[in-house]
Amino acid sequence: LTLAEPFWKELFSLPVVYEYNVYRALIEHFGTHFLHSGSLGGHYKVIFYMDTDKMKAQGVSITDLYKCTSSGWNAFIVKKKKKECTKLDELLLTSSGNSSNKIKGDPYIEGGSPGAVAGLSYLDLDNPAGNSQMYTLWAASVTDYPRVIKKKLTPLYELVKEVPCSSVKKHYLKQAIEEYMAENDPCKCQPCQNGGEVSVEGTQCMCYCKPYTFGAACELGILVQDQPGVVDGHWSCWSSWSPCSGGRKSRSRTCNNPSPRGGGKACLGEQHESKACEDEELQHLRLIEPHCFDLSINPTEFCSPPPLLENGFVQNAENSYPVGKKIIYACKHGYSLVGDPVAKCLGNLQWQVGERYCHETACLLPELEGGLQGEPWKPVYEIGERISLSCPYGMHLEGAHSILCEPSLKWSPDVKTIQCKKPVSSVKTEVTEPKCQPWEKVYQSQCVCKMPYECGPSLDICATDQRTKRNTALTVCKLHALECMGRKYSLTEVENCKVPQTSEIPCGSCRSWEKCNGPSNVCVCDEDGLCEEGGAQVCAEVSGSAAHRTMTECEVGLLRCRGETVTLVGIRPCDIQSK
Repeated sequence: LTLAEPFWKELFSLPVVYEYNVYRALIEHFGTHFLHSGSLGGHYKVIFYMDTDKMKAQGVSITDLYKCTSSGWNAFIVKKKKKECTKLDELLLTSSGNSSNKIKGDPYIEGGSPGAVAGLSYLDLDNPAGNSQMYTLWAASVTDYPRVIKKKLTPLYELVKEVPCSSVKKHYLKQAIEEYMAENDPCKCQPCQNGGEVSVEGTQCMCYCKPYTFGAACELGILVQDQPGVVDGHWSCWSSWSPCSGGRKSRSRTCNNPSPRGGGKACLGEQHESKACEDEELQHLRLIEPHCFDLSINPTEFCSPPPLLENGFVQNAENSYPVGKKIIYACKHGYSLVGDPVAKCLGNLQWQVGERYCHETACLLPELEGGLQGEPWKPVYEIGERISLSCPYGMHLEGAHSILCEPSLKWSPDVKTIQCKKPVSSVKTEVTEPKCQPWEKVYQSQCVCKMPYECGPSLDICATDQRTKRNTALTVCKLHALECMGRKYSLTEVENCKVPQTSEIPCGSCRSWEKCNGPSNVCVCDEDGLCEEGGAQVCAEVSGSAAHRTMTECEVGLLRCRGETVTLVGIRPCDIQSK
């Protein structure tokens, strides 16, 4: 886990002496445990209560409860019309305070949409199918509204790392959490009745009642599974630690919270406890981190980071290493340490390091190249384990189909002798697509006529349909496409058709002699254009000159942009047009 910066800063500022109030402040801010893992899902539980005095008055027994109810949601109330079951229905209704045939319970529901959760605390005695449908609706909504269930918590002190004297602070935080939890231990609560389990929620004592019992102290209802009057014993709180004597201290507790009676079980565990006055772990920490205990030693000189160990690492690595600091090396998985694991930062700011190295104890993950795939895939393999090899789809394996981890910790056979290869295909003659005219397209390796609507931006013209004698606004490309399909047209004056002006053409449809004007989002003349994509060659007459010139569409458009009069004589080059 990567530590959040606010948490890391508070760890950094923790004192290296045990000050409970300071450590307690950290606990109250971040808690005693953190969520280590869990599952996403939902949890459903609803408890329905009945008045036991009314049960006795109506003659309903515990046996009747089992006969008339089941744990399945679909048939919470059995459909049998027995007299006892009818009485049970009435008792459930009166206990829930409802005059209708709906009974209300206390829901304990996690996950699911709020709308689906709302109706789960009620059961309709007249509509079992509706009850089932309501539950199904909630269960389906858990997929979209999950909660973390089956949580696994880890003590907060396991996150103490990456700060100076982290091992000492971790030890003190563990001690503070134990002291903090003792402040809120259930042993300080009054015992629950009818076998209920006492717990502390926040700072409040709570009772978790057994089936068919309820109330703040589980004082109401009837015990079904246990004998009435039987009380199991529970421990009182531990006494304070005694003064040290002979290097040890002790404490005790009593089995009187409550005392066992009526044949109940005695308390489990030891009544007395003793331990060394100086914690063994602290003694060990004094040896490897002496500067964290002697406050007169305020380190001002530090060693550079410790020497690297190939295939190894420094346990509990820190940001700084003051003089006197000891570190312990370890090896990564698949290796074992040979030699002295301890190194020390000396007064000359050099590391005192003994001979040590990481020795292989397993075969390491092999390097598979060229698409080669292995199964199973893990960091290390024990002697005798195999990796099955395969290739991606469309390739075949050349060589062994598996490799073995041998006692020499080498793979056999060598993976370099195994390859994935593509199947040799027959040589095919490369087909070059033909270069088509702007009004043509490639179809089955041949140029064919485009449909007029398939033409891109082109020079606007006006043409007369020889069959209908009607004038039609076209472009050079569209006219070529129509003639390609056998239609006959002749050019006429542009004024005879409604041709769109440059200022009416939106960006995205600009021709090669135009550019887009961002603010207005329309095309404008590109008077500095170079006509790199000229378009089709046409025959034109410029500014009333009798001479005809072969020009590209772009050149015609550019001259018109500059104010010159250009009349289109034909949609082909002049030398072809005159033939």
